[in-house]
Amino acid sequence: MTDQRFVVVDIETTGNSPKKGDKIIQIAAVVIENGQIVERYSKYVNPGKAIPGFIEQLTGIQQHMVDDAVFFEDIAQEVYDLIQGAYFVAHNVHFDLNFLNDELKACGKNELDVLAIDTVEISRILYPELEGYKLTELSEELMLPHDHPHRADSDAEVTAMLFLTLLHQLKHTPKNVLKQLRRLSSYLLSDIGLLIKQLETSHASWEDSLVEVGSFAVKNVTNPISRATHSVSEDDEQLFEEIKKKLPQTVEGYEVREGQLTMMNKVRDVFHERAYALIEAAPGIGKTLAYLIPAALEARKSGKPVIISTYSILLQQQMLQRDVPMLNQLLPFEPAACVFKGRAHYICLDKFEHVLHEEDDNYDVVLTKAQILMWLLVTETGDLSELNLPSGAANIKDRISCVHMPFTSKKRRFKEYCFYERAKKRARTADIILTNHRLLLSQTEASSIFQHADVYVIDEAHQFEKTANETLGDSASYIQLHAKLTQLGSLQGGLLKKLKKRFHHAGLQTDTFIEMDEYLNQLQMESDAFFSTVHSFVKRTKPKADINRLIHRVRHHSKHAQWKRIKETASKLCSLLIACEKLYEQQKNELLQKSDQLTEHFAFEAEEYDQVMSFMHTFCSTLYRFIFEPKNDETVWIEIDAKGAKNAVFMHAQPLDTGELLADRFFMNKKSVVLTSGTLTINHRFDYCLERFGLQDFYPHLVQIDSPFELEKQLKVIVPADMPPITNRDERDYVKQAAQYIKVMEKQQHAKILVLFNSHEMLKAVYEELKTEGMQSALFAQGLTGGSPVKLTKMFKLAKQAILLGTGSFWEGVDFPGSELTTVIMARLPFRPPDSPLIEAKCDAAKKQGKNPFKAVALPEAVLTFKQGAGRLLRSEKDIGTLLILDRRVKTASYGKLFLESLPHAPVHEMSKESLEAYIENLNNEKPLS
Repeated sequence: MTDQRFVVVDIETTGNSPKKGDKIIQIAAVVIENGQIVERYSKYVNPGKAIPGFIEQLTGIQQHMVDDAVFFEDIAQEVYDLIQGAYFVAHNVHFDLNFLNDELKACGKNELDVLAIDTVEISRILYPELEGYKLTELSEELMLPHDHPHRADSDAEVTAMLFLTLLHQLKHTPKNVLKQLRRLSSYLLSDIGLLIKQLETSHASWEDSLVEVGSFAVKNVTNPISRATHSVSEDDEQLFEEIKKKLPQTVEGYEVREGQLTMMNKVRDVFHERAYALIEAAPGIGKTLAYLIPAALEARKSGKPVIISTYSILLQQQMLQRDVPMLNQLLPFEPAACVFKGRAHYICLDKFEHVLHEEDDNYDVVLTKAQILMWLLVTETGDLSELNLPSGAANIKDRISCVHMPFTSKKRRFKEYCFYERAKKRARTADIILTNHRLLLSQTEASSIFQHADVYVIDEAHQFEKTANETLGDSASYIQLHAKLTQLGSLQGGLLKKLKKRFHHAGLQTDTFIEMDEYLNQLQMESDAFFSTVHSFVKRTKPKADINRLIHRVRHHSKHAQWKRIKETASKLCSLLIACEKLYEQQKNELLQKSDQLTEHFAFEAEEYDQVMSFMHTFCSTLYRFIFEPKNDETVWIEIDAKGAKNAVFMHAQPLDTGELLADRFFMNKKSVVLTSGTLTINHRFDYCLERFGLQDFYPHLVQIDSPFELEKQLKVIVPADMPPITNRDERDYVKQAAQYIKVMEKQQHAKILVLFNSHEMLKAVYEELKTEGMQSALFAQGLTGGSPVKLTKMFKLAKQAILLGTGSFWEGVDFPGSELTTVIMARLPFRPPDSPLIEAKCDAAKKQGKNPFKAVALPEAVLTFKQGAGRLLRSEKDIGTLLILDRRVKTASYGKLFLESLPHAPVHEMSKESLEAYIENLNNEKPLS
């Protein structure tokens, strides 16, 4: 490596396409030799045309800075001479290299003929767990100084530092891993094969904690956690009081909060009594520590683990990284805590070894294999959700997880290093086990881990019923079935072809594979016919879509002519699935008789085959029930992509009365459960949540702990006096006014505004209005400006002034502390659409019980969502903010007071647009209106 020359290049341009006349406006290069920066080159370039305004804003390069600069043709030869013969390195290398070659060609010069390295690609491989790979994101993550992003000289400098960091990482990679990376490198964008070959011959060391296993290396974690020997007496009152007194001295910046102490005492009492409790804890009281302290004491006293379940992974990470270390300082012992997830989350090393050596030139698959090789060097959990993998290789996760292992359980070479077994060992010796709602509600998967626990805490309990609906329900889609059929392939290629050869070499019957191949061909055609028929049916019956998604609730008394056709195609599809299943049973019986004689590769392929066929069985049962034998206590609905493929169909079923199921299947078997959240009451009553959770007959303690914030000082609630009624059929005027109010709020200095919507349709309409207004703020819109909710949130937080339009998870799943959020705007009260299948079915059930469906179902759900949305704004005693509710029903409708009563002590002001502008002006002058 030492004799290689690398030239790290970055260019700024007037646009993305030299063929359309775009030109270079700045070029910079950093030369690296012998692992050191030896030369820097930077020039402004006159493009011979005007620089577009948005490029000036992005790069900071103004027109006057290039007007007197050299033209590219004046420096073309020196640029060529600087780079030719070296490795060409860049962030998104093919943009810079191709653009530069187009410019050289236009000047009559030779194009660069070089080996290229893309630091985006190499970063994705070496740091596969990062959320993003933009240069700004990487420089922040790796603590590389980056003074002027989007300026060629600054970008080239930080890219050079990044490249040296990547080289260092590769240099200290175990040789067996380098060997695999070199084998994969021929399918990558970067020309790193020769580089890796040189590194293989070097004698650089790697971490002592790493052990080479097969074709990869893993951390050798022998005793991950162990329970401390300190015991807690039955009468722990004195210790409990001592811990509470230690809080201000131990936790930096801690302020005594009466609500936290109240909750701590109540949780402890509930555990002692082996009782149940619903505790609504307003944001800011510190509820996590309020249940963790009693949980740790209870675990040590009883000798049994306490299970803490959350909805979000983020909360689990916060507890392990922030709250558990606090416990270690507060308690006279260090409680052993761990996260435990389901099998599907953990990588199976034996399966990965098999998949790693499969020949596959698909770029996403190759990239994924390389990423996993490097991730195994750093992960201590083997949790696949840590990885940021390309979407094109999503099925690899399924193929290499610890799920479903009937043929390979006796052939596992790497069982000693199994991450799932490690996780189970941790859990068996833990005081506190952190898990997720979905696994907690699973009937069988984690029973061996959770069965010894008496005490449970369910945080984010407002999501518990939703998770129960999803866990206890079923789904079936064309995408699911198509993915499995693709995985099976045919006798011309794929798993089926491989297995036929394996059967033949093992002396097993192969005739069944010819028959299976025929069935699979028919299955592809019949599945297309069925899902296309369903798609057509929904499109005819539901002509209106919200963001291209049509939803139809299945009513099985339907006499629609096309429903009869759906039944006919479903019957054919199910018959074929059953035929495949019967044929597979013959094949499986032969396999089981020779299971001890199967080669390792044969066993893994047989296991994959078994997993696919198990899916087929479940899919057939689910589909048959949806169409022919629906349950009376569930609702079935169909979703389609209106503008997508004609077979883009998703079918769902969920129980109507989750409360009864939760009572019978979950709470009945638990000795003590505390459910806590910031939103469990409506008008200070728990009745609705008691019914949702099925807890009426368990007589739980009911505790509501108010906010510690001075809401009358920290929160201003405003309702516009001049917004049109939301009930008008034509929403265009409402949308225009909503956009105008957002524009007014944008005038606040450093405004960070979250706008919450019920529908993507209105979100899109408001976004289009704002786009034409010439915004000063960065504008992000869910589903429109690209990126997942997590990525949009991160970009919003990084921006100095921004507006984020969101729906769904943004009502409840995101925290924006301090100055990261100044304003929440609710476009309308969060009533779910009345034709939402679950809401519609629950309303029908409420009618049959003689209840008012609006008051029994729609209103309470909306109030709880409203509380969650308002809760995004204030997360600490120092936060201040404005809640703007555009929907005047909060003041004019008889039920409006239920929403406002969920914001106790917060004054509500009705303001005209002019008054709101005066309020913003006063805010900017630090004199808020009283």
